Amino acid sequence: MVLINKGLEIRIYPKDELIPLIHQNIGNARFVWNKVLERYNQMYEEAMESEKEIYPSLILFNNILKDLKKEFTFLKDSESTSLQQVLRDLSQSFTQFFNNTSNYPTFKSRKKTKKTFRVQNNNNSIRVENNKLRVPILGFIKYKTSDEYQIYLHTSKINNATIKFKNGKYYAVVNVEIDYTPWPHCRGNVGIDMGMKTFATLDDGTKIANLDLKHENEMIEKYQRKMSRQKYGSHNYYKTLQKYWKWIDKRNNKLDDFLHKISYTIVRNHQNIFMETLNIKGMMQNKKLAPKLQAISISKFISMIKYKCHWNNRNFIQVDMFFPSSKLCNVCKEKYEELTLDMRTWTCPHCNTEHDRDINAAKNILYEGLKILASNLLDETTIT
Repeated sequence: MVLINKGLEIRIYPKDELIPLIHQNIGNARFVWNKVLERYNQMYEEAMESEKEIYPSLILFNNILKDLKKEFTFLKDSESTSLQQVLRDLSQSFTQFFNNTSNYPTFKSRKKTKKTFRVQNNNNSIRVENNKLRVPILGFIKYKTSDEYQIYLHTSKINNATIKFKNGKYYAVVNVEIDYTPWPHCRGNVGIDMGMKTFATLDDGTKIANLDLKHENEMIEKYQRKMSRQKYGSHNYYKTLQKYWKWIDKRNNKLDDFLHKISYTIVRNHQNIFMETLNIKGMMQNKKLAPKLQAISISKFISMIKYKCHWNNRNFIQVDMFFPSSKLCNVCKEKYEELTLDMRTWTCPHCNTEHDRDINAAKNILYEGLKILASNLLDETTIT
């Protein structure tokens, strides 16, 4: 048994009088992020002119927030821990920037940013009573969820809750600590090559086709076109918007179910899982690749593999981004420089072995991953 944190997304049904308060807290969280970042940028520029250094610390952000509360009194209507969480998120974003794992923090847009705010559980302020969820500043709210989640909510320690507005519905993502029994150890190894035409290819030749979301996408586009011809904010526009949101939810739920089932099967049956490191951000800048990447959600799939491996004591290793998995013959290790993106099969000029491009890449990822794993184990043994 191990203790893990798990996010339980449950549907909530706030009363009409609470809805403006929810959106005010969402807006205030975004406002604080933008204002604190703006003030820090100004302070940094002033410090540079005087040849001083100023570090983006939580203490500095808290001092900025105190000034903001004096200047903008509506911030006092927010749940205090939600604004503190914004500062922690901003500090974490700067830490990732300094570690070269993300870009410099940017301002949040009202239209594009996720509509959420997070509150912490202080002195049992978040709890379940009489089939209602109590959230600070909002009080008791009706909710619906599965029987499994009901048990977790009543028996587990609650750390925090994120209130979310998405596609016309309200959700609470409740972070709980649960006792988890990892899956038993197994001996399987697998190399996985991610692709566009085929979602994933395993080293044993198994190919996982992309999920067919054609009907859902057609319906989404249909209602997008319909809304473009209607008066914004009208009754008919709102009715069409509800249908548009419904089909977005259907597509997202179908995709999440697909990704969870595939990642579950792979992690359940393999002790060592190897994938290539993908430059998702760089690929998203390609106008031709970006829509396809969004449709198949490779980054979400990788994150699912990662946390399931972490929960179940599996080894997850990503080989180097520049490892030539497709061009390398898995038999003789000769590199075929003439291989182009449109060549789905090729013959090695050195040993005359015929290769399926994706299967060959998956095998090479497996072999390279096993080398990295052996090297890591050797290093651990040497240190011990």
